[in-house]
Amino acid sequence: MAEFLLLIIFMYSFHEIKAQALLQPNLTVDRPVITETDSVTLNCQTPSSVSASQCDFYIENEEKSDSFSCVQTLTGAEVLKIVHKRSPFEVKVRCLYTVRSGGVGSSSPVSDTSTITINNLLPAKLTVNPLVITETDSVTLNCVTPSSVPVSECFYRFMREKTAKRFSCLKTLTGAELLSLTHQSSPAKVDVSCFYLMSHESPQSNIFTITVQLPRPELTVNPRLITETDSVTLNCVTPSSVSESECYLYYMGTKTARTMSCVQTLTGTELLMTAHLSSPAEVELTCYYTVEHRGGRYQSPHSNISSVEVQQSTTTPRVPAVSLTTDYTVGESKSTGSSFSTFLTSVNPASGDTLSHFKVSEHLNINPINNR
Repeated sequence: MAEFLLLIIFMYSFHEIKAQALLQPNLTVDRPVITETDSVTLNCQTPSSVSASQCDFYIENEEKSDSFSCVQTLTGAEVLKIVHKRSPFEVKVRCLYTVRSGGVGSSSPVSDTSTITINNLLPAKLTVNPLVITETDSVTLNCVTPSSVPVSECFYRFMREKTAKRFSCLKTLTGAELLSLTHQSSPAKVDVSCFYLMSHESPQSNIFTITVQLPRPELTVNPRLITETDSVTLNCVTPSSVSESECYLYYMGTKTARTMSCVQTLTGTELLMTAHLSSPAEVELTCYYTVEHRGGRYQSPHSNISSVEVQQSTTTPRVPAVSLTTDYTVGESKSTGSSFSTFLTSVNPASGDTLSHFKVSEHLNINPINNR
């Protein structure tokens, strides 16, 4: 009876291993084109639900199993030696893995085929300028081929995609075009490399990462000239395609940022206090915004620089109050004439003024004309 139970357990374990072995591995090749001195890494990726005891690689049906590791690194010369070939040559590679339990092993199905091209062509050299752009900015890609290779068109591979894009060896793209090619939206990072064709595909060039930032906002101020008690309206205008989460006002002088609503009104005094200035002064400002994207928070580039000139508050000078009183005294002359007296008198000026008191007195004697 005990032997029968052991047989059942054994059969159960065997069928469990067999079920796991039906899962196919995935073979990845980090560099599909190499020279004889370059290295290529083969990775036989097993399903996460199994623990492989070993992996076997088949290069042109030649088994390479001197190492049980599921990750193998070989030079182009070593690959050619296994298949007894010389460059240029295209090598087909496959793999499988083995799971063991209770001394019984079960092999997986063979992976899909990957191709490695080995040739004696020199790789191209890629230059990228600039490495950080916005959607409206442009980036120049220059795939420099060896001087002995007379080609005008090159192939660019973005984000390690299998399909390469055929462009001029000197190519300019906007950030929006890069995002479209890689099916992304800003902010994003785009890996790019290049190669050329000369009877065979050349090895891949060096890889650059281009960062496509969020669109740049625009800062407007109105008015540009205020006093300490006046107010200025600051508007951090974000692109219509962006749903901003927060806006920030950046003071150039102190290199500090303050959270703001994207449209903010401040007094001259408030501006001066944050900028650590006193009037009269010119306050230089930029703004930026942040967005939530793919689980992270990303910051836009800074806007243009705008300035607000804050002058001292002025008061109207006091004008001295002056009142004039005119007195007229008219009387008869003692004899044949008339006496006419006029007095022009000012009152004392307002308190604090320094105008002197003055009095004008004028006497006019008018004699009537005798008609004879």
